[in-house]
Amino acid sequence: MDGMSRRRALQASLGATALLAAPARAQPRPEKLVYIGENQGGWKRTLMEEVAPAFEHETGIRVEFTMLPVDAWRARLKAELGAGSTGIDIAQWSVGMAGWMAPHLLDHEQVVAKIAQRDRDFAWDDFLAGSKRAATYDGKLVGIPYRITTGILHYQKALLAQAGFAQAPQTFAEFERVALAVNAPPERYAFGIMGKQGSGSYTSLASWLYSAGAQLVDFKTGEVFINQPKAVEALQFYADLMVKHKVVPPEVTTWEYDEIIAGGQRDRYVMTQTFAPYGTLINDPANSRTAGRWAWDTVPGHTAKDQSRTWIDGHFLAVPRYTRNADWAIEFIRMATSQQWHLRSMERGNAPPRGSVLRDSDMVAKLGWPPVAAAAIETGFPTPAHPAWDTLELALRSGISETLQGQKSAKQALDAVAADWQRSLRRAGIRRG
Repeated sequence: MDGMSRRRALQASLGATALLAAPARAQPRPEKLVYIGENQGGWKRTLMEEVAPAFEHETGIRVEFTMLPVDAWRARLKAELGAGSTGIDIAQWSVGMAGWMAPHLLDHEQVVAKIAQRDRDFAWDDFLAGSKRAATYDGKLVGIPYRITTGILHYQKALLAQAGFAQAPQTFAEFERVALAVNAPPERYAFGIMGKQGSGSYTSLASWLYSAGAQLVDFKTGEVFINQPKAVEALQFYADLMVKHKVVPPEVTTWEYDEIIAGGQRDRYVMTQTFAPYGTLINDPANSRTAGRWAWDTVPGHTAKDQSRTWIDGHFLAVPRYTRNADWAIEFIRMATSQQWHLRSMERGNAPPRGSVLRDSDMVAKLGWPPVAAAAIETGFPTPAHPAWDTLELALRSGISETLQGQKSAKQALDAVAADWQRSLRRAGIRRG
């Protein structure tokens, strides 16, 4: 750690010491807490390598982390929680899992109330509104936000300036003008996307959908909106950047998460709409030939900047209903999601949900993108959390891919997606008729 990081970690540890010494626990002290999470990405390093040892030092309780690949992580949680197992004390989950996780988790409004009683400085109001929406399912708070990701515009500022644009594009039409002006194939293209038919498809399109005013589906009534005019216009605009205007690298049909980062590092594009924290990696002087060139803004609005909307996803820490160690699990979550430890986690690759952390002057100077992410999160739309979304998203991936490859128009593709969604919703008992 550098001096600043040591001071922050020490402050966090001292804060924990004072707090943990104060409240009496009704529950006996366990030997360990069991944490189940997924192993993708290094953003959990502070949680595992610093918070857990500090927690053990203060409480004598070891935190046992079981970190699994995505499919195995979900399967483990479904199996154990579905059986009412007492073997999980802290469950890490992401937005799309909320629907099937919610029945197995404590009401976290009560968890927040307990934390507030123990820690007057916890500052629940510091958590961004969008992060709380993402942590809520069917009106119930089912977790405490730890990592919140969102889509923002990353762009090479000097290249836009050379083309005569003093700021990032504010609307769809301006984005198209900028893209055509800065496109310089085959060495460098205007716009990078995750064009592989996979889990990145939705996040690459969603900002354009929401900024155009489009909706997806109403899971209460089963009404499908994905093929309505605003959604069609958004997808056609997005696909035309590749098919008609050819301002997108041709190899993007193989790009997903690692590739969008590498493309920015290799100077394959001037702009991209992708995960906010990818700005750190794309701009990393140790790995990127474009380091120091990047700037960030919220995504363009449809016809006006104030229409800018994006997607929100992330990871949450929650206490299962079945644990015998709820008080201690709550204490660990309180510590992990405190302002001090969230600030430290950001230095090690996390994207915390606290406004004070994302707007911290040191972090802004070091990374650049955090305050833009904070602004985007406030008005963004969480990934759908209904259990049926996994099935619907598969059909949407196909429709996006067909349009990007010029096989179908946006209207043709989304009409097919809508028909598939209607069948899926009827099978799930959501749509009648």
